[in-house]
Amino acid sequence: MQEEYFKKKSKSATIILYFIFGLTLLLSIFAFTNIDSVMVKPLVVDENPVISDVIIVLGGGVVKETRSLPWSVQERARKGIELYRENYADNMILAGGLVAGASYTESEIMRAYVELLGVAPGDIFEENASRSTYENAVYSKFIMEEKNWRTALLVTSDYHTERACQVFKKLDINVICLAAPPAPSFENDFFRNIIDSRSILREYLATFYYRLKGYI
Repeated sequence: MQEEYFKKKSKSATIILYFIFGLTLLLSIFAFTNIDSVMVKPLVVDENPVISDVIIVLGGGVVKETRSLPWSVQERARKGIELYRENYADNMILAGGLVAGASYTESEIMRAYVELLGVAPGDIFEENASRSTYENAVYSKFIMEEKNWRTALLVTSDYHTERACQVFKKLDINVICLAAPPAPSFENDFFRNIIDSRSILREYLATFYYRLKGYI
């Protein structure tokens, strides 16, 4: 009886070790190779900007501990600011609703960030009701219709552009889709590679789910 117990324990330990080894190997591949740059290609839509009525920057979470934007959302915001400074549009919609477990919205934190970097407060419009990419599109469309805006530049992370673009266009929103590139300081950063790879894998699952739901 005791011998059987130790055999089962040994088998469980072996399975755990194999799992740890496999996970370590997978993380090493993501961290120290360019596999994410291959995986992301089917997810990217990056068009040429044209003069439009508004720039829509999609949120992607908030770091609650510091009440700040994660890297990817900072990159989205900076891409939107770049287009604003180059006079592609005079207005900006910042899209992101209530942060889970908090009393403030993503759009509120994004507003503080873009204002700090020079966007005039009167040119900023907050879409603060959404909880998903689909709702980003629904509520951004409400703002556009209210302001009689017909064209938009849609800015998000490269891995998110394909799905976001399809959602907006399915709702008959006239958008040009633009990818916000990772900051050069993150080039060959193994931790960033892991984070991005996780986001890319999640995006494939989200795209499948959105197809099932008929959102794209």
